[in-house]
Amino acid sequence: GASRLGYLWAVIQTMFGIGIFWGIREIAGARAPHGMSVLMFLLAGFGLWATFSETLTKCMSAASGNKALLTFPQVTPLDLMLSRTVVVWGTQLSSGCVITGIAAFCGTSLYVSDWTGLFAAFLLTPLLGLGCGMLCASLAVFWPTLEKIVPMILRILFFASGIFFSVSMFPKNIADILLLNPVMQLIELLRQSLSRGYVAPTYDYLYIVAFCVVSLCLGGLLERYARKRAEQ
Repeated sequence: GASRLGYLWAVIQTMFGIGIFWGIREIAGARAPHGMSVLMFLLAGFGLWATFSETLTKCMSAASGNKALLTFPQVTPLDLMLSRTVVVWGTQLSSGCVITGIAAFCGTSLYVSDWTGLFAAFLLTPLLGLGCGMLCASLAVFWPTLEKIVPMILRILFFASGIFFSVSMFPKNIADILLLNPVMQLIELLRQSLSRGYVAPTYDYLYIVAFCVVSLCLGGLLERYARKRAEQ
């Protein structure tokens, strides 16, 4: 809202991030695994990561950034978090569609091998971000230092979530550790849904769904408790 470019800025930011790593890989002569184009490989990673991380951070700042709305008794911090989640999800999905359209126009091959996995990744990623966001926002009410720690953790996860590499590049003992990260599994799920060459799945639907459900339930309970604490 503060930029004349509006939603176009979200597309520019995503394209800039992808362009940097795309250029590095092209200069180094690296190729994306499993028969995917480098652009689609990076887009799957950056798109899901941006959806998760921005949803989490926006949920944490939802109450402090919209204090005027909270003066209305009908509006709760949970309402603000839900609305932020919808905005981030819609923005990233729109950005992904625009970039994919540009890529297709430029001759990049697009292929969907698993529509169920594709929609599951798009749906579960914002839910995971919302659950983790509610947890962090609620805990930050009692431990304000968390607001400074979460960005540091996200910076580490940025390099450990498979945004510009595939878990199949590592031996099994390391891959099993990396796959404890649900974001990594979601990115692998999306990439396998968009490729022709993944031989064996490296994700677990039950693990991803369980992680989302637990984070949403705990986040919802803590949010109610933190809200009562803040109203006292």
